Amino acid sequence: MKSFMKAARTACLFIGSVVGAGFATGQEIALFFGGGSLLNLVISACFMGGASYLFLEMGAEGAVRDRRISLAVDTLVALCSFVVYTAMIASSESLLYSLFGVRNLSLILVLGCLFVSGKSLKWVSRLNFAAVPVMILLVALVGIKSPSVCLSGSVRVVRSAAYGAMNMLFSGALMMKEGERLSKKERKLASLFGGVLIFVLLLFMFRSVGNQGGEMPFLQAAKASGLGALVPASLLLAILTTMASCNYLVTDRLAALVRDPVLACTLPALGGVLLSRFGFSVIVNTAYPVVSYLGLVFSLLSILYSIILARKRVNC
Repeated sequence: MKSFMKAARTACLFIGSVVGAGFATGQEIALFFGGGSLLNLVISACFMGGASYLFLEMGAEGAVRDRRISLAVDTLVALCSFVVYTAMIASSESLLYSLFGVRNLSLILVLGCLFVSGKSLKWVSRLNFAAVPVMILLVALVGIKSPSVCLSGSVRVVRSAAYGAMNMLFSGALMMKEGERLSKKERKLASLFGGVLIFVLLLFMFRSVGNQGGEMPFLQAAKASGLGALVPASLLLAILTTMASCNYLVTDRLAALVRDPVLACTLPALGGVLLSRFGFSVIVNTAYPVVSYLGLVFSLLSILYSIILARKRVNC
């Protein structure tokens, strides 16, 4: 039972790190999977589940032992995480203002993430373990009540794999850290749970937004099904889990450089709040394409590296 729970927490941490505001609005699913086959969702879920297992294995084996390579990878992940962290602050500010008409409510989320991320990865994992099942339930309720969509469209293997790969920059870094404390059985279970859960989320989101367009297709689907009130909750959960994961990666890297945990926690928070004033659209349009390509390269190189390690073990 203990192994099951540890694997489930790791799977929820994985899910929470990849389903940000773009997923929760339905934009990502409409863009990558709209008009396509159900098989595309299977390909993407299998890719992410398999990649998470490789990253867990790399973390368990201490694959990146060269300090220069480790420093370069950690710095790249931290910088890209800071970009996404900033975007999540901006998106939460817009969402909370639209709900309550009060400015700067996003600071509450920033302070909450500051507290959680400043503790340890276990705290971030606990947050995701509580939030992700609720998020899945909310998306599922909208998906079930949405009209059925065509599931026999074109198969897009490259695009489906690319969707999974672009999400692995942050989740891969987290899985490598998680792999250090999991047994072989727990790593297998965690990757299996992660792949199944992401498929369930993709399926219900696909059912919701398959016939929708615009900037907020999930909102349109929820309103059409009479469940529009669920959208703000699912958006906030997606924003919060991604914000906490990215903030942890930034503060963890910064703490190793400045040797001051308080400074390492406060600097990203202050910088994120200031840069978030540019707005979610500006940040996404200017920085997200770069982050996506870096995530794809990072995933492919990591998979290649794990294959090389596996061949070395066989030859030995």
